[in-house]
Amino acid sequence: MGKERIIFLDIDGVMDSLRYFKSKKYKAEKDDHNYDMSNMINRQNLFWVGLLCKITKAKVVLSSTWKYGFNEDGTPKEMEKGHNMFKTNDLFKKYGVNIISITRKGELVPPDWEIDEDNLTKWCEGRKFSGLEDCKERDFILKYCRGTQIAEWVERNHFKGTYIVIDDDIGDIIFYKDLKRRLIQTSYYGRYDGFRFLHFLKGLWLLK
Repeated sequence: MGKERIIFLDIDGVMDSLRYFKSKKYKAEKDDHNYDMSNMINRQNLFWVGLLCKITKAKVVLSSTWKYGFNEDGTPKEMEKGHNMFKTNDLFKKYGVNIISITRKGELVPPDWEIDEDNLTKWCEGRKFSGLEDCKERDFILKYCRGTQIAEWVERNHFKGTYIVIDDDIGDIIFYKDLKRRLIQTSYYGRYDGFRFLHFLKGLWLLK
């Protein structure tokens, strides 16, 4: 796997945004009678992610909560109330985004990676935890945070290639210094919402 490239991909705030959900385009495409999760994907954002995948030949590992709609090998599965990820997965493939796996959920053993203790402390305090004085809170956060889910995937798969992380909510990712260096932050609320051209350029630089 040494020459492979991986994108750890979030969905909300990357492939969609508040601005998109308020748009006439989204409202026109939404079908309340046969709701399909692919309607929530902004094709403009998807285009840039797909182009990044095509140029760099990168594969995608879902780190988003949308991974609950996928199996561990990246194949979609049926969800409750008629929601499913089959059409969403087909849409991703159409644009060149190939999902090969998902990060694991639940309690994980944090890998022995360098931790940014200042960022971890800020996160603890922001969550009204007692900070690093209480080791239980620190350890709990590391076991369940998204950064650990990504790092655990890298370790478990003995991945030695190049990877980046695309996410809008980075607070529980930047605990790990290596992930912070490979991070592209988008915005759910911003004027230029989701994954855009400038994010594409940064991704191209990081992966190439």
